Amino acid sequence: MSQSLQSKTDIDEPVTLIKSYTVPAVEAEYFIDVYRENATIMSTQPGFLRSRLHRALVDGPEVRFVHIADWSSGTALDRATANPEWLASLRRMFDDPGLHITSEPAGYRVVVELRPS
Repeated sequence: MSQSLQSKTDIDEPVTLIKSYTVPAVEAEYFIDVYRENATIMSTQPGFLRSRLHRALVDGPEVRFVHIADWSSGTALDRATANPEWLASLRRMFDDPGLHITSEPAGYRVVVELRPS
């Protein structure tokens, strides 16, 4: 795995982590199970607010997923991604020979928010 595993936002305000994943269609259900194990570890960390995994409505040869997680602060996310149990789980997920995952993680902060009047 070539990308850095730890978050380094250095932001002490709420953040949203957004990751896109693509997996071969035959691996989609297995990916969901492995993802759930990894996300469950993160859900116990201080500052975690919620996590959702979205699956594209239409499948092709590859299935697209989008993971959205809300954190009380970027610094809480930074600390959580240093958790050895989570790091080991993430490495297992990306190193699993039964999963062929591509992923593009990024942290975001809200710059425009609209709500119904």
